[in-house]
Amino acid sequence: MASPPASTALPTVQLDHICSPIPTATLLHIANVFWAANQAGNYFPTSLQPYSEYYTEQCRIVYHSLGTNLPFSKHKDIIQLAHEINQGFTRQQVLQSIEGRYPAIVSNTQFDKSEVINGAVDLAARLLLTVDVGKPATNRLWTGRACRPWDQGTIRDFTASTFLVQRSSRHDGIQLDTNFNARNINVIAGLKIELTNNLLDHLEVVDIEGETTVMIFHHASFLKNQEHPLFPDGFVYEALQTLALLFPQNNWYKASKTWYHKHLEPTTPDADPGVLACGPLTMTHIDAYQFWHDRLIRLKQVFDQAKPRNLRQWWNDRRDGTQWYALWIAVGFTVLFGLVQSIEGALQVYKAYHPEGNGSG
Repeated sequence: MASPPASTALPTVQLDHICSPIPTATLLHIANVFWAANQAGNYFPTSLQPYSEYYTEQCRIVYHSLGTNLPFSKHKDIIQLAHEINQGFTRQQVLQSIEGRYPAIVSNTQFDKSEVINGAVDLAARLLLTVDVGKPATNRLWTGRACRPWDQGTIRDFTASTFLVQRSSRHDGIQLDTNFNARNINVIAGLKIELTNNLLDHLEVVDIEGETTVMIFHHASFLKNQEHPLFPDGFVYEALQTLALLFPQNNWYKASKTWYHKHLEPTTPDADPGVLACGPLTMTHIDAYQFWHDRLIRLKQVFDQAKPRNLRQWWNDRRDGTQWYALWIAVGFTVLFGLVQSIEGALQVYKAYHPEGNGSG
């Protein structure tokens, strides 16, 4: 049987290209490999969409930064790499496997084979962990994002050395009270909140163009579906608990949800609404946190030390209920006395221009 014309085979290739929109069946396959072995495919479309956006963005960045020399241009190629990494292959074993499957890469002198192969491995690792693995895909722009090289060992070795237990900071009685959440960090303390798809940046307090900014990892659906033992024990659950803390499902839920949809979603195209449903919050004491302990302390200290700078912040700042009531009672009396004085002044002016009659004609 004759082979079909190239023109009829092209659409199939294009559909599987990593820079093309992802077909639903392929997306489910990707989720099964990069998230968990959920063979039933019981994923809600809303939970898959944010990660789909992240996956496509990362693939496009790497593909174009390598000048389209990346030979792993199909989803199945990236999935195969991820599968090997998941199986516990060391970095060197993955590289050797690639050279064995793609001998044309080794013999090709038109591009730097080391850069291309390592770029592909870093991409697969990045998609598995939602961590910026390896050097930035482009040197043309400084993004400020944290990144870590994976040079040797397995991916589990990499995460174990990257996400260490943080217990160096003293908390001196710091309490994770119900007022401590993402909305109030923005509305009361005046800090900017920026969503990130890089776990390395989660809970970091950074300065961006002179504005104190809190980075919050938002791919909650990715975390909720993690079954592969790629991260240290307890790490994923603790990360979800930090999201349950910052986007609470208590009496702040309605205000937090409204604020999220109004201020954060419009600024982040792949924002995951799953962050609003990471509860219940069970880790209510700072000492319960191991991996995010120090960053939570730093963030809470910044929040506690922040002073309202405008009327809106003063009105919303109820961290100290007694002080808040005392302040607004004082403001109320000040306004009342000012109003009374204004009325008295107006009456005096009126009398000056309209003196009472002296009884004459």
